[in-house]
Amino acid sequence: MKCRSVACIWSESPPLHKVTATAVLHHPSTLYTGGSDGTIFWWNLSSTNSDHDIRPVAILCGHTAPISDMAICFPASTLGDEKTSDSSNVEPNSSSLNCGSLISACTDGVLCVWGRETGHCSRRRKMPAWVGSPYMVQSLPENKRYVCVACRFIDSVNPLDHQSFDSNEHAETQSNKPSKCTVVVIDSSTLTIVQTVFRGTLSIGPFKFMSIVTPVGDMEKESVLIADSFGNLQCVSLLKDTDRNGDISDDSQKNSCHLETSDLLQDLSEGEVPISFAASGQVLVFLYKTQCVFKLVDGSAKIGEISLLDDDVAGCMFLGNDYCRTTSHDDETLNPFEETFAVWNTKGYLIMYNISYSGSTFNYITLCSVPAVAHLHNVELSFSFVVINQNLVRIESINVHTGEPVHWKPLVTIWELSNNGEKFDQECKLIGKGSYFDEWFVDASEGHNSLFRQEFGVTSSMVISENDSSPYAIVYGYDSGEIEVLRFNMFSEKMEYQEVDSCARKQFLSGHTGAILCLAAHQMVRTSTGFNSNIFLISGSNDCTIRIWDLNSGNLVSVMHHHVQPIRQLILPPPHTDYPWSDCFLSVGDDSCVALASLDTLRVERMFPGHPGVPSKVVWDSTRGYLACFSLHHSETSDSSDVLYIWDIKSGARERVLRGSAAQSMFDHFCTSGNKNNVSVSSMERNTSVSSLLMPIIEDTGVSQSHSNTLDFSHSTHPITCSCPFPGIATLSFDMTLLMSPRIESFESQNDGHERHTSRNGFDRMSNFFKERIVEGPDSSPLSTDGGDGLQETPSDATEYTDWAHSLEGCLFRFSLSVLHLWNVDYELDNLLIAEMKLKKPKNFFVASGLLGDRGSLTLTFPGPRATLELWRSSSEFCAIRSLTMVSLAQHMVTLSHSCSTASSALAAFYTRKFAEKFPDVKPPLLQLLISFWQDQSEQVRMAARSLFHCAASRAIPRPLRAENNNQSLNPKTEEKPLEDVKYEKGDSEMVAWLESFERQDWISCVWGTSQDAMTSHIVVAAALVVWYPSLVKPTLATLCIRPLLKLVMAMNEKYSSTAAEILSEGMESTWSAIISSEIPHLISDIFFQIEHNSVTSVEIRESLVGILLPSLAMADVPSFLHVIERQIWSTASDSPVHIVSLMTLIRVTRGSPRNLAPYLDKVVNFILQTMDPGNMAMRRNCLQNSMATLKEVVRVFPMVALNDSSTRLAVGDAIGHINKSIIRVYEMQSMTKIKILDASGPPGLPTLLGGVSETTVNTAISVLSFSPDGEGLIAFSEHGLMIRWWSLGSMWWEKLSRNLVPVQCTKLIFVPPWEGFSPTSTRSSVMASVMGNGKHFSQDNSRDLNEMERLKVLLHNLDLSYRLEWDGGRKVLLKRHGQELGTFQL
Repeated sequence: MKCRSVACIWSESPPLHKVTATAVLHHPSTLYTGGSDGTIFWWNLSSTNSDHDIRPVAILCGHTAPISDMAICFPASTLGDEKTSDSSNVEPNSSSLNCGSLISACTDGVLCVWGRETGHCSRRRKMPAWVGSPYMVQSLPENKRYVCVACRFIDSVNPLDHQSFDSNEHAETQSNKPSKCTVVVIDSSTLTIVQTVFRGTLSIGPFKFMSIVTPVGDMEKESVLIADSFGNLQCVSLLKDTDRNGDISDDSQKNSCHLETSDLLQDLSEGEVPISFAASGQVLVFLYKTQCVFKLVDGSAKIGEISLLDDDVAGCMFLGNDYCRTTSHDDETLNPFEETFAVWNTKGYLIMYNISYSGSTFNYITLCSVPAVAHLHNVELSFSFVVINQNLVRIESINVHTGEPVHWKPLVTIWELSNNGEKFDQECKLIGKGSYFDEWFVDASEGHNSLFRQEFGVTSSMVISENDSSPYAIVYGYDSGEIEVLRFNMFSEKMEYQEVDSCARKQFLSGHTGAILCLAAHQMVRTSTGFNSNIFLISGSNDCTIRIWDLNSGNLVSVMHHHVQPIRQLILPPPHTDYPWSDCFLSVGDDSCVALASLDTLRVERMFPGHPGVPSKVVWDSTRGYLACFSLHHSETSDSSDVLYIWDIKSGARERVLRGSAAQSMFDHFCTSGNKNNVSVSSMERNTSVSSLLMPIIEDTGVSQSHSNTLDFSHSTHPITCSCPFPGIATLSFDMTLLMSPRIESFESQNDGHERHTSRNGFDRMSNFFKERIVEGPDSSPLSTDGGDGLQETPSDATEYTDWAHSLEGCLFRFSLSVLHLWNVDYELDNLLIAEMKLKKPKNFFVASGLLGDRGSLTLTFPGPRATLELWRSSSEFCAIRSLTMVSLAQHMVTLSHSCSTASSALAAFYTRKFAEKFPDVKPPLLQLLISFWQDQSEQVRMAARSLFHCAASRAIPRPLRAENNNQSLNPKTEEKPLEDVKYEKGDSEMVAWLESFERQDWISCVWGTSQDAMTSHIVVAAALVVWYPSLVKPTLATLCIRPLLKLVMAMNEKYSSTAAEILSEGMESTWSAIISSEIPHLISDIFFQIEHNSVTSVEIRESLVGILLPSLAMADVPSFLHVIERQIWSTASDSPVHIVSLMTLIRVTRGSPRNLAPYLDKVVNFILQTMDPGNMAMRRNCLQNSMATLKEVVRVFPMVALNDSSTRLAVGDAIGHINKSIIRVYEMQSMTKIKILDASGPPGLPTLLGGVSETTVNTAISVLSFSPDGEGLIAFSEHGLMIRWWSLGSMWWEKLSRNLVPVQCTKLIFVPPWEGFSPTSTRSSVMASVMGNGKHFSQDNSRDLNEMERLKVLLHNLDLSYRLEWDGGRKVLLKRHGQELGTFQL
């Protein structure tokens, strides 16, 4: 399991966003806008009537190509059910069900599913190449778990754009070409293709529109309607079962020969080309410049049209029937069609119509309009419209720059759609608008730089990681040519020209005259003049130059002019590259040339020209000395052909040229071999501006894996992982597991310039590098923490190195807490953290929160507290991960510095309780996610996970498990049944479905879990709630979850078996024992079987089974446990570890539940003596030490077991027994055999003296035993009857009667008078009190009527183990109870 908390650092320039696709979710009200750069904005539209201020919550990062289309799907739904069982945890009073998810597609074939409740990407996959480029996405009306995706094949020079269609000339050119198209059905739960609806060449032109239409006329099935730019239609039936009782069967075909295809050629209006299309049910709309034509999908007849006055129309859409004006229809034989229809133009002006059609009558009424946008003439606009909750939302994309660079900014406005039957053709009322630029506030003290960064956009950015271990700086490249460097001050308490209370400082580099297109940073290993540790920044610009900067001083080192067109990519050498190639870099320009330049000589060493296009992928294989450049070649007159050039990097010669499929295969081979040899691929190189989203998302081995070395979060070995998914957005991922794990290793020499990369977690590399920077950096003052003394410059021994590394670790923790903490919520806590823990509040940059998703996808909130709190309110997964990280780090800080214990405690309390108290609407942490860290290797993480679980349990109980009446408690005696008698009731099916749900659990992608983790965590959560919160869950939950819990315990799962064993042990007495009473002997035998055959390989599982679960099972059923361990004596080997485990379990049972063991003391002692039998020397050698420890523990706890001073005799009395059958057994410790039986039964007539007690009644027998100091006598006291028995036996008498098992009567019997405070009960009576008449009322006690089992429970409950006998002189004995003297008696 991985727990990674993400912090997002934004530049002071707002991101650009041109909307290309939109989608809305009605519950809760959410708007999604997809951009041309691959970004998706998540807008929260949930607002009151008085507050319609719209702000985006987060940016969804999962695509790197333009978003082609988006749709709402229900991944967990079944047929016709969009309200599936909710496996997530909801508020107690919440009745919300699955609210749906967003599925997005981009032009490069990547699909993502974003959960609204979880807030992150649950699935991210790339479609196979044969499908093509996705163009439109629509969920199936009958089952929205499945999504229909229409794809087409396009050239890279003609990208998709849903905002405008091609011109007539271009359409006519394309109509002469064969048009390839693919329509597939995707399962949104797994993003796999379950059906190929169509694949091949369309009989019409290149399609522009797709819609799923319901059966009408001769159509018998749901069909996919495809339209081209001329209005030609082609209808393809979906291959599915007619009744659709289940999911769509995977019966796809790779061709269209088995599909029913019909061409519906429509007559055109004088050859006019439609501008847009819209469909609703069986009605299709063609939007032309001057009119809207309505037709049915099953015929060519026109049913109606609307004339338009404005010839600058841009689009149309159906708004549904919620806003229709009711009209009467004369023809009642047909189902009338009535909906609201809208048309808008390029200026944002929209008109709404009420459309009705019945039979042959078509009517329309103008309802209302939305005014146009008033902007200057040089402003470029783009519009999209959606309807949500009876409101119309207009999304404007505004470009205030007519030339380069292009700055697109979105603006969202909400218009009220009033359904006023009296007024027609009225203007809609503006009720809200919003953007995100207000959040980008800047410090006025920075002067022109602030205004500059607001005016210009970020075109390239990267995070510099020092030796791939921790962030050093963030570099932003602007479209004006200026470079901004944001340095982190994490390993220095004070430096020159730096604010003391700041986390970072800024530096600006100027010199480029064009936009910065690519960046890279490289630390020099050595130069021609010797060793050097300077970091060089390399920038490629639109001005066709490459500039090299010294990042330490900020000075310009060199300017290179070897490209004649803009530089698109910079590539650094792979790890372990030999000198001098290790100090070189590659540059790729739009001139299709790749150049190799040296940072040592500052010259271009090699040129690799002649590529047919700009190389999109480059692999540098330093082991074999080759360079592979992969280019996509597109031509309008011939088919596209991929080209691979292979160069010898040392000689500069071109070795081979491959084309087509051979090029792709050879490039895959280069990437695969590079991975095996730890050779980095260019586009995934760290410390470059390449997007971190370029990662392997294709699982097919036959498809290119060129991005296989991308930033793989699940396998990273660095505590802080840095990336830049988009320009201007930097992310820091803090791995809690690596932060909490011990990383201090032995001191390694710093003089090795070619340092080895073999230490765990790379911590020694980071340590050596930072030591050099601290000692030789701009500020040579020693590093200090908590105000302590500085460290020496060069540690000379391991002790000094360890102290220094501890200080470095402390700085790493402080930096993590400074970035991850939610500032400005509790000001008192903020001041305490700054003063005591020495944290630094971020001031010079914007910090936001984030959440990792599947395969490197990210959900990043916008700056400002509103967006961050919205993520806390939306995602239980985020709450669990962030809270767990903060509480764990806070607790670990105490181990690093005890002086910050107060601040650490306050910080932990804030994230466990106080934050939820301050914001009650915040989602509670997800219990399933917390459970998965209960067995973490770090003690602080385990403690934090358990604390958060108990603090959030009452609020986070899953809805299917929550009791309808919280006052309903769990009573094992009345509610629980044995497992064989379990019968599921109708109301239990929801809980069973929740326990067995594992197919779709979004939280597992946040922690890199599996479906097994989802299912097992559900079982553990249910069991934990039953044990600790029985009144809050349904009474039958214990019966439903016990069997899966037992299977999980015996499955020996390293993640969850230990936790399951602990929960089973915790609730054994109160909950589980009544249900699994018949299963306990089998469980004990199974545990011994696992131990005997060494099946338990994990130390944690072994400790849980042996140290926790086995004692609890033994306490629950002592007879069965004793029977099993006695059987193990004869059925297992003498040196088996089972015997030692049995003895250790006896010690734990003796300490934990001595009263349950009291009736079986003779069996316990007999087993202990058998393990020390001199006749079995193998067992005696194996168990002697543990056997003696167990025996001494039994003697210490039970006063009715006594050992003489020389440890040669052992006496065991019956603690519980019949009055006339009680005995004392005496054992000889040398031979481990029984040598004597002493009769401890009452004198004749004792039952009569005790008020009519039956002779067969079970009662307390022997309360305490003690050998005389000389070993010649034995004394016993019985609380029942208050009698002292004395056996005076000389040593000769012992020898003569050796091994004579005839019961021996006592020498003397003394009746003890009741002492002050003695209260006789049904289990404790006094002979003297009965004779004097004071105890007669007890003879009629109701406990006589109890059955034998219940009476035994009462006896064990009242059994007093505090009696002691102490010898006072030779013949006097002192009786004590709870340490108080009860009397002295003369023998």
